[in-house]
Amino acid sequence: MKYIFGPVPSRRLGLSLGLDLIPFKTCSYNCVYCELGRTTHLTIERKPYVKAKEILDDLEAFFADKTHPPVDYITLGGSGEPTLNAELETIILGAKALKKAPVAVLTNASLIWQIEVQRALLAADAVLPSLDAVTEGIWKKVNRPHPLLKIQQIVEGLKDFRQAYSGEIWLEVLFVKGINDSKEEIERLKAEIEEINPERIQINTVVRPPAESGIAPLTESELNVIKGILGEKAEIIAHFKRHIDQQSSLEHLKEDILAMLKRRPCTLQDIAVALGVHMNGVVKMIDELQKQGEIDTYEHSGKRFFVVKSLSR
Repeated sequence: MKYIFGPVPSRRLGLSLGLDLIPFKTCSYNCVYCELGRTTHLTIERKPYVKAKEILDDLEAFFADKTHPPVDYITLGGSGEPTLNAELETIILGAKALKKAPVAVLTNASLIWQIEVQRALLAADAVLPSLDAVTEGIWKKVNRPHPLLKIQQIVEGLKDFRQAYSGEIWLEVLFVKGINDSKEEIERLKAEIEEINPERIQINTVVRPPAESGIAPLTESELNVIKGILGEKAEIIAHFKRHIDQQSSLEHLKEDILAMLKRRPCTLQDIAVALGVHMNGVVKMIDELQKQGEIDTYEHSGKRFFVVKSLSR
């Protein structure tokens, strides 16, 4: 299945079955912290990068297999900004029509000021936008947006969408040490977030190998201070801990692991949890893949991440 990955463990959505709507690293942002590396196609042009029918055919085939692993959410995201796909609404409605799991959209919110994007997102069960800064200079430094985008336009778009949307909005703010973590910027964020009025404010930091060197995470204590400032809706996103009983067939373990690592860097624990495989089996297969030269490894914040060789930085 070309456009489906997972289910993978998500700190926000449980077992998330991902739909990839956009070619690799086609995005409206080039965030310094992106786990997928630098954006190779920076754009705000909306078009059918991947046809809705192809994605929905893959999704139907996945659920037609009665041995498929459990799914908590069907998540539109993947390796680029999903709202760039002009057939977004058709994909959301098609996924919902299967009645297999609620549909969530992960978005950097950069195009949410566009009426057609808002209309498409209204069909989703949950929308998870990002807002890492509201001061123009800081926003440009952390998200490195397409030059035609303006942060105030995005913030107003989020407020307008909130008025029209009856589903859940979980707003993520990812903090990078020394860039968007000043008290002044956090207070400005708080004021705008209060007007956006999301159901949840999800505080994050750099937990996977970032696109750029020198990009550092905040400590747990620093995140707790921010949580206190942002208020009772704020939560620090915890690591995924759900246990999966269903075993992934060992004969397909190699291709399953490579499919995961093509989408994003993962730790051994990430892989074991997502595929329902004992850690010993994952360690042996990772060792084999390293010997075969198919994957690379990175150290970040005291953890070891693995990624396919073609995506290594």
